[in-house]
Amino acid sequence: ETHDHLLEIPITREQVNHYRNVAENTQSELAAILVKFECAQSELRDLRSKMLSKEVSFQELKAEMENYKENNARKSSLLTSLRDRVQELEDESAALSTSKIRTEITAHNAIKENQDLKKKVVELYEKLQKGLTENEENKNQISKICRKHEEFRAQLRDVLDLDEKNDEAADEDLILKLRELCKENAAMKGQIATLEETINVHEMEAKASRETIMRLVSEVNREQKKAASCLEEKEKLNQDLLCAVEAKEALEREVKIFRERLLAGQRAWDASRQELNLLKKGSCDLEKSLKASLEEATASQSQYSSFREKIAALLKGGLGMAGSTEDAILERIRELGVQEETRKKMVSHLEAQISELVEQLGNESGFHQKALQRAQKAENKLDTLQGQLTHLEGELVSGDVLRDNLNFEKQKYLKFLDQLSEKMKLDQMAAELGFDMRLDVVLARTEQLVRLESNAVIENKTIAHNLQRKLKTQKEILESKELHMNLLRQKITQLEQEKQVRTALAVEREEANLANRRLQKKIKTLEQNKAIEYLHKSRDRLEKMKEKAEKKLMSVKSELDTTEHEAKEDKERARNMIEVVTSEMKTLKKSLVEAEKREKQLVDFREVVSQMLGLNLTSLALPDYEIIKCLERLIHSHQHHFVPCACLRDVTRGPESPPQGHLKPLN
Repeated sequence: ETHDHLLEIPITREQVNHYRNVAENTQSELAAILVKFECAQSELRDLRSKMLSKEVSFQELKAEMENYKENNARKSSLLTSLRDRVQELEDESAALSTSKIRTEITAHNAIKENQDLKKKVVELYEKLQKGLTENEENKNQISKICRKHEEFRAQLRDVLDLDEKNDEAADEDLILKLRELCKENAAMKGQIATLEETINVHEMEAKASRETIMRLVSEVNREQKKAASCLEEKEKLNQDLLCAVEAKEALEREVKIFRERLLAGQRAWDASRQELNLLKKGSCDLEKSLKASLEEATASQSQYSSFREKIAALLKGGLGMAGSTEDAILERIRELGVQEETRKKMVSHLEAQISELVEQLGNESGFHQKALQRAQKAENKLDTLQGQLTHLEGELVSGDVLRDNLNFEKQKYLKFLDQLSEKMKLDQMAAELGFDMRLDVVLARTEQLVRLESNAVIENKTIAHNLQRKLKTQKEILESKELHMNLLRQKITQLEQEKQVRTALAVEREEANLANRRLQKKIKTLEQNKAIEYLHKSRDRLEKMKEKAEKKLMSVKSELDTTEHEAKEDKERARNMIEVVTSEMKTLKKSLVEAEKREKQLVDFREVVSQMLGLNLTSLALPDYEIIKCLERLIHSHQHHFVPCACLRDVTRGPESPPQGHLKPLN
């Protein structure tokens, strides 16, 4: 009806001209729009190609960023591990320097002790030579004294008719003295042998200390090489394994060295035991010599008592006691003092050796504890690394989940924009302008729709006639555009399929990368587990070695305690023996003083008797048998002649008031 109504309206020339002008303008505008449309399509193609290249570059940049992040994480972990290793190496170098200083100090002390021991050996050798010279002089003096004593005994034997038992006792005394000298020489030889063994032990310890110093120097050089080669991971791991093996070998060497030192200590201990046995033998010999001296004193007392009884039998009276000389007793006391000093020196030397062994064992336990601390540090590092790995895996899983959520939301947003563009008929414009300008196009379209709604009524009335004429042309244009749109849709579907293929390939690639990373992590964990197992085995071995060393230490400590207890008991016994000897020596000194007094009394008595008999005391040696003969003559004359003379009365008065004492044999 509207169409018929429009046809019924009369058309003028002006209107026709106006419509012609409008049609020409619309045709020119259509041609310009077509040119713009072709330019926009070319720009769209360029922009799509650029977008594809940008997406590819964006994905490559993402992959590079991930690789950079992984490399940064690895490098940061490597830096932390390197810092820890550098700190450990610095600590080990400091410990090695301290141990080196200690070993140098011990070596210097050992050298000083060796020099002191050599000096002591020289001094002991000089003392031995002096003792030998003194012994020779004593022997010469004893031979001279024995000759005089034998002459005097022969004279007394002729006068007193003594038995041969006294001669045998004197010979036995001389033999006992010779045996004592031989035993003293044997004891000194044993002491020299023990000193030589101690010197050998100190030389062994010095060699061991030198070997430890060389080993420490080599270890310092190795540690410096390790610090220089810490930049490469594989070389570090190999060097760590080699260092562990070398440390094990070094520990085995140290164990061997300490075993040798223990053997040397046991040898020194055996030597000290031999010295103690020799000292015990010397004490037994001293006891025997004391018994012999007591027997000598009793024999001399019996001799003096028999001599006194004979004189009393001749003169009818007199009593007395006998004694021995002080020189032999003083020499014996000096020898005992020298032996006690040598014993004290040897005991102090043995105690110093024991303290050194205890210090060395303490150093070994310290090295052991350091190795265990290193193993514990490695275990702690492994635990921290495992925790970091689990944390990173959780972060990766959370990142994957967030990425999937973002992709899903992006797809929803794109679907919403597609629906809006379809409803607003902006598919072509959105395809031409691209994803970035789609929002601006939608906003412009909404503004345009708002404006068109206000102007639609007016414009529809004015343009209705023009549109009816242009319907045919527009339909043709629309058909061509629809064909073009179908072609564009086909291209879009192809591009979407290609995108899906690319996304699928990217997903597969990411999955493959994740699988590779997981495999690498598993390989690293397996390698770490192997290293941990190896470290556990080495730790178990070290613990076993430590237990063995502790057992040996306990046994050595028990032996040392027993030996110290025995040494203390021996010291107490020696002290008791010395006290007994000193008490006996005091008694002997008292008896000697009494004997000297009696000897003086006998000499005075002899002078009085010789004066009463009218003998010449000015002569050099007035023999006793002359005095005895004079007394026998007087007694004989007194028995035959009952008339006493004045001189005989004086003689008879003399025995009533003589000085009490005994004549001592001339030495």
